[in-house]
Amino acid sequence: MKRILAAIVLMSASVSFSNTIELNTVEPVSIESDILKKRKKLNFNRRVQYPAGFNIYGGGPVGVVGLSFDYFLTPKIALEIGGGARNLTPDLGFFAGGRYHFFGKTPLNLTPYIGVYSGFEYTGDDIRNYNLYVPFGIQRIKKNKLAWSIEVAYQRNSYDKGNHLYGGGKLGFRF
Repeated sequence: MKRILAAIVLMSASVSFSNTIELNTVEPVSIESDILKKRKKLNFNRRVQYPAGFNIYGGGPVGVVGLSFDYFLTPKIALEIGGGARNLTPDLGFFAGGRYHFFGKTPLNLTPYIGVYSGFEYTGDDIRNYNLYVPFGIQRIKKNKLAWSIEVAYQRNSYDKGNHLYGGGKLGFRF
């Protein structure tokens, strides 16, 4: 009986000793910040992180130089609108189209793409389509949110009927 009583006293003492914790010595654990850190580490795809961007074109779907805005609907599909100088006169042109990035869902930040754009101009009375532009190129989005791309394209241009091979380059900022 004495042994049983001694065992009960010993067990109750150890339980009460283990339950005494000073609150000042325990550091708070933030579960949310740990989850966000893990999520940030796993999200390497910059097309997901920075889906929108402003760009400056040299060549491209308008002609000589242009400005554009593009947005990734999914990591593989981007839509783009813009405008610029069609020639050195300068006649203004506008364009709209989209791109398909072959490796868009991968964490690669350099992806090949193919696209289709249509160039328009305002003639004073109406809007006229003057250019079909089908580029094949590569795009890179860097850590500092800068992006560049270079492309070679087939075009059917109403003003330059003899030249079907064209191209351009683009420099932009993603957000």
